[in-house]
Amino acid sequence: MNQKSAWKEGILIVGLYVILLLAALLVPVLNVVFVWTLPLPLVYFAAKHGVKPSLILYLLLCLLSWPIHLAALVLTFVFAMVGIVVGELHRRKVDGFAVLIGASLTYIFHLVIGYVVFSLGTEQSLRQLIRNQSDQVTSLLEQAGTSADQIALVTENMDFIPYIVPFLLVLIGTIMGLITVWLAGVLLRRCNIEVKRIPALRNWGFPKAFIWYYLIAFVFLLSQPEEGTTLFIAVTNVFLLIETIMTIQGLSFILFFFHFKKLPKILGILVVIITILIGPLMQIVRLIGIADLVLDLKSRLGSQRK
Repeated sequence: MNQKSAWKEGILIVGLYVILLLAALLVPVLNVVFVWTLPLPLVYFAAKHGVKPSLILYLLLCLLSWPIHLAALVLTFVFAMVGIVVGELHRRKVDGFAVLIGASLTYIFHLVIGYVVFSLGTEQSLRQLIRNQSDQVTSLLEQAGTSADQIALVTENMDFIPYIVPFLLVLIGTIMGLITVWLAGVLLRRCNIEVKRIPALRNWGFPKAFIWYYLIAFVFLLSQPEEGTTLFIAVTNVFLLIETIMTIQGLSFILFFFHFKKLPKILGILVVIITILIGPLMQIVRLIGIADLVLDLKSRLGSQRK
């Protein structure tokens, strides 16, 4: 009886998914919103019925997506699988961070596959494509009357992008994972399915070992490895990743401090937004994050409360 009920739900899930998929492909403007809903039917199904029936559903959805459009198959290949991973992890009642890691790694895996396929399927390298775009951007900036120094800075940053593709894939995959896990939590709670939340950002904390990784990467950067070499690419990406972690640690401490002082939550949210928008502030927040890891500032504040 339970198996029959599962397949009845499965048919409904397939119908709902196809509707969302068509909306994501065909509805202008709102298609950006509909794309993020694609994992949700599979999240619900996997959370209730487990991974094996969900994988059968996944194969069926891939077969149905193929005749619609290649883009439909790609979207299903990625988002439906993420939905299964998130739903199964919630069914196993793992903690919120584990769900986030699972979703992020699944996205990163698919992004890497996409990047490799793109690299193999095009005659131009990513560097050549960016160089073409850079020339167009330079032309537009010159027409807009932008100074030569600013144009040179933009061009330099665009030329640097091919070196930091691994970092960008990890960053984008993690952000996508955060969005999916948040939406999945909203859906499952509405359906009265137990969900373990990701801890509030103010309670986040990374291992102190990241300080040593940061120092090692920094020393390697000071040695000025030749641009374009494997060592240069590896060190640059590791350094950017750890810098991002330190920034998150800094934001976590700031939000913890605001909570400790019982200041309005909106102030903390504004600080996060302003930090993201204003580059120089990011450096200050990063230093706060490093200080928090080295000196264990949160524990010191917590002991004061006691």
